[in-house]
This record gives sequence, C-alpha cells and structure tokens, in this order.
Amino acid sequence: MKKLIPLTIAIMLLAGCGSQTASSVKTGLGHVVSIEKSTDATAEKEGNAQVDTVMAAVTFDADGKILSVTIDNAQTKVAFDQTGKITSDKTAEQKTKVELGKDYGMIKQSKIGKEWYEQIAELEKWMVGKTVDEIKAMKVKKVDEDHQSVPDEPDLNSKVTISVEDYIAAVEEAYKNAK
Repeated sequence: MKKLIPLTIAIMLLAGCGSQTASSVKTGLGHVVSIEKSTDATAEKEGNAQVDTVMAAVTFDADGKILSVTIDNAQTKVAFDQTGKITSDKTAEQKTKVELGKDYGMIKQSKIGKEWYEQIAELEKWMVGKTVDEIKAMKVKKVDEDHQSVPDEPDLNSKVTISVEDYIAAVEEAYKNAK
C-alpha cells in the first residue's frame, strides 16, 4: 500500500506529458472493500477477520480511455480465538499483494505458473487503451466458487486466472472520481 501512493503521484505528474494536455487528462482513485472471506471461530479452529481492500489508480484521456492503471490489493487477516482474543501479531507489517510479490504464494495453485502480481500486471496492460465500458464488457467465466469472474478473453486466457470483478469495480470508481 505504501507504494501505491507515490505511484499515484507519479502517474498524476506524468499524465500531462506527451500529446495529451493537462486539462484533457484525469486521474482517479477507486477502491472496493470486502469482509466476505472472514470466518467464525469454532471449537476446532480460530476465527479469521479478513478485510480485502482493492485499490486502483487510473489515468484517463479526454475520451475516457485508460492511459495508465495500477491495481493492488491489501488482504488484511486478523486471527482470533473462541473468546474473541486476537491471536495475530498486531505489530506485524501488513503488505499488499504487490508488495508481497513472490511471497504471496499464489503460484503454487496457479495453473498458468504466474504469481498474483504478474497476473494483475497482465490485466492492467489489457486495460490500457480501453474505456471503462469496454472493460466492463469483458467476457468472464465461472471457474469455481472462489473464481466467479475469470477473464474469458483470448488474449488473457493464458495470463490471468484470478477473479476480476472487484478490480473492474475499482477502475470504474476511479473513473467516477477522476479529476
């Protein structure tokens, strides 16, 4: 998350470069927050309060096409026992999925041999040059209960196997917030 703010500032500063004028380029931030993956404590296992915060910093041209997009996800987990006592280290640094990089560990389950940060980079590349409506029109497929909206686009099939609905929603909010 620490890297998203400086990157957003850099995007905003660079947005005026090139053939676009500063007044025709707009940058916005969007986010989606969910606690859907939280679980209760039971006699057999600890509970887990999980907050997923998807963030998108997006720069748009005068026609609403994406010039630049950066997406990240802070997946904060707090374990607790049956009495409600927190068992997680409350002083531990909380890193985003991009900050974790290879340490996120998704590659172990990846059928395409790509870590999360690699897949989100491919999705970001695919989004550049498109409008929010074009992105929202992306064909998706349900792979399983945890992957309800996986890209079903020929140029993404071998590059992105993560569910993208929250990333698209964050980009859409960024467009609405763009100034």
